[in-house]
Amino acid sequence: LQAVLPEVPPTSTPSCPCSAWSPANAPIVSQVTSASPTEVGVRFRVEKYGYITGIRFYKGPLNTGVHKGSLWSRSGSLLASATFTNETASGWQQVNFSSPVVVWPWTTYVASYFAPVGRYAADPSVFTQTEIVTSPVRLLAAGQSGGNGWSVGTSTGGFPSVASSQAANY
Repeated sequence: LQAVLPEVPPTSTPSCPCSAWSPANAPIVSQVTSASPTEVGVRFRVEKYGYITGIRFYKGPLNTGVHKGSLWSRSGSLLASATFTNETASGWQQVNFSSPVVVWPWTTYVASYFAPVGRYAADPSVFTQTEIVTSPVRLLAAGQSGGNGWSVGTSTGGFPSVASSQAANY
């Protein structure tokens, strides 16, 4: 059985902004010991049509340098990216894309950011057993759509294509 989706999402007043994590959520590890440039990301789905307007990440005090947030298709096509500006020394950082990106229900996407000096925040094993749901955002569990907690060691950033052995949240 397959649903037929309209070519364009319906226009309606959004009931968001929405986020998978509240500002009160902080990762267990505020900065890993690795000092290698790394792109880290998470896979997610949304329950209804909508728009992604930006990306957030949690920054520890040693996670310095110029950070870039990106939104990807599951297969690695870049949908949007933006460079973070006016960052604080630590805590949640946010960047908005120049244009909102349309997202389709139950389609897998990847949200990531580039940590040029490593030291990114992590929550080991958070996706091992279950997905994290803050409706309409669903962060995928280890057994869903290829799992969760993705990274790639790179000096310039890029699609996070290596699955975390610990199903970590970045």
